[in-house]
Amino acid sequence: MDSISKMMRIFCLLFLVLQLTGIVTAIPFFPTKVSVEITNKLSRKDLHLHCKDKHNDLGIVELKVNETYSFRFYPQFFFPSTLYFCHFTWLYGDHRFDIYVEYRDLYCIHNLCSWEILENGPCKIKKSGKRECFAW
Repeated sequence: MDSISKMMRIFCLLFLVLQLTGIVTAIPFFPTKVSVEITNKLSRKDLHLHCKDKHNDLGIVELKVNETYSFRFYPQFFFPSTLYFCHFTWLYGDHRFDIYVEYRDLYCIHNLCSWEILENGPCKIKKSGKRECFAW
């Protein structure tokens, strides 16, 4: 048996074992990009945000009320550990929040995680259209 055929059999067997054990049932075979949208819903205040993960610094962005900022990335494939965090500042406000935690946000709406930033905390928009709000 040639080496390519042997490697293909090993790969297929490994994938089958992972599927049967449930490890990759929530992970698509071909990873797709995730989009994170952040909308300023503060009352009459500009929002400054600075988002990053351990490898990428997305820079500082200023949003007027109702403006939206978005970024895209590929999450980790086999071990869901992607984490993006943001520092939010506005007049009389200074907070940090983990805006994308892969195990929490894996099931965003069609790979789109939408967030609204309010004075009392960030709110994630759920599939139902309702907000799931978090405290700072």
